[in-house]
Amino acid sequence: MEQTKVLLVDDDTDLGNLISMILTADGYRVHYQNSLAGIEGIIREFKPSIAVLDVEVGEDDGIEKAKEMIQTHPSLPILFISSHTDMDSIRRGIGSGGVHYFRKPFDMQELKIYIDRFTHPEREKETFAGIGCYSLNLNTRELLYRHNLVKQLSPLEYNVLLLLLQNKNEVVSNETLSEKIWNKTYPETEASINNLISKLRKLFEIDHDIEVQNIKSIGYRLNIKQSD
Repeated sequence: MEQTKVLLVDDDTDLGNLISMILTADGYRVHYQNSLAGIEGIIREFKPSIAVLDVEVGEDDGIEKAKEMIQTHPSLPILFISSHTDMDSIRRGIGSGGVHYFRKPFDMQELKIYIDRFTHPEREKETFAGIGCYSLNLNTRELLYRHNLVKQLSPLEYNVLLLLLQNKNEVVSNETLSEKIWNKTYPETEASINNLISKLRKLFEIDHDIEVQNIKSIGYRLNIKQSD
């Protein structure tokens, strides 16, 4: 199997050298540098399988540089690593085309999992259901946003979301939810339904084209706006 080549950019040299050392020991080929200088030439010569970029590299903006890289190298997956953990930074990173955003400190094993995920297209194909910019893995119950893992849903969360998705843009009554998910009658399950719907809504906050709407005294509807 061809060696996975990782382009790593982080101005924290201690962390950068540590990541490089761990990945190299695990069989990856790593090009590490602590600045964005000459990055285009390095991509052409090194031909990385994937790039791992810090969001703030000295005075440079890693997200803006990533946008340029994606324009010229659209097949290059980009992972972000950053101490900026606010939602605006995460939205910018994923919105720029990054496939995942790691908050520092992060688990190296998780980083390797994502590197492998996006550099091994020959891996077994899995079944996904699209929900706007999200996708739901029907085998693992993983909910992803543009390939970025949001959460592995609990069996209960998964079953409710799947029922709403199967009836998207249509009302699913409280009685139907109670009978099919809880095997109980409504309003015995009212508190449980409200609590679970509240959790699902939070998962879709990043995409304003998706809404889990409460139809008062009737049930819920998963509204998904169609792209123009």
